[in-house]
Amino acid sequence: MSIDWGRVAEVQRFIIGLGVLVAICLWVYRIGQWTLFRIPAFREFASTWNIRVAEDDFSKTEIALRKLGLSTIPQDPLREAGKKNAAFVHARYKIYIFLLGLGGADLAKSAINSIDHQRIEGSMKAPALSLACVALPLLMWRARRSPGVARYRFLLSIMSAVEACEAVMSAQPDERHKELRQLDDACATVRRSILKVHLIAASTGRRSPRRQRAKQHAAQVVAKLEMVEAEIDSKGDGALRSLAALLVKIGNNYAVGNASNLLPAQSLRGVEVTPNREGLRMAGVVSTAVAALLLSTLFGLPDVAIFTVTSAAALLASIAIYGPRSAIAKSRELLGIIWR
Repeated sequence: MSIDWGRVAEVQRFIIGLGVLVAICLWVYRIGQWTLFRIPAFREFASTWNIRVAEDDFSKTEIALRKLGLSTIPQDPLREAGKKNAAFVHARYKIYIFLLGLGGADLAKSAINSIDHQRIEGSMKAPALSLACVALPLLMWRARRSPGVARYRFLLSIMSAVEACEAVMSAQPDERHKELRQLDDACATVRRSILKVHLIAASTGRRSPRRQRAKQHAAQVVAKLEMVEAEIDSKGDGALRSLAALLVKIGNNYAVGNASNLLPAQSLRGVEVTPNREGLRMAGVVSTAVAALLLSTLFGLPDVAIFTVTSAAALLASIAIYGPRSAIAKSRELLGIIWR
């Protein structure tokens, strides 16, 4: 096997160039944001907008709690949590989804043209392909990792799970199984977020002694949620109310800054923690995609083939490791943020 070192150097240049491009985009965004917030009229508009969107988001949860018979449970911290950035979270996701959709449509069009003309055209060329398939997903990832976005996204997932509890209780017998499946997906999203709550809250450093304690507590909270979820089939509406109340308590504690104390210690007694293998799963997907990219490059495959092989490897690895339902659940969560 002969290694095309010129090809390897070309890929390295692309990666460095994309890194610079992403850094420039992020800095332009931050400078623009800083400039806008120096304008009093914009600050006032943004504040009013965020409050209105946060109230709209919580209104559905409030109705669900009322129907569940939990209207007396404290809700103020959860209700107030998004009034600083709710509108920005929704707007940011809509913008990035629009950009991803635009890039994806252009990529599909260029792929069809390349097949018809038997040569690489438009967005299938290496620079444009790299921009569409690497830069935009990286920007989307950065949006998710933004502290304000991640925190409100976590609270939105809790609200969605509470609303799913009410949907199950209100469902007709022949529709109940569908609502139960959606409840499972919503609770799975909450559990994944809780296991990352120390990162979402950004309240502990990497070497902080509190970090391990926060991880252990999060694992106990997840185990407690799983125990309550498992009682739904046997206890029915009572278990749904208990689950919704538990979710609201978690959301309230997180909203007031108690990310490492989402539930009181007495409610977690006797809870057995299950191992968390999320890191291993993610490492498996990333390793598979990187291996496919490196092998495709070393064998000197064309740009289109490199993209196809890498994407297919990542997709198949995700399906094998996470299962097809995970992609559906994450897509539903994303759509719920955009069109809540």
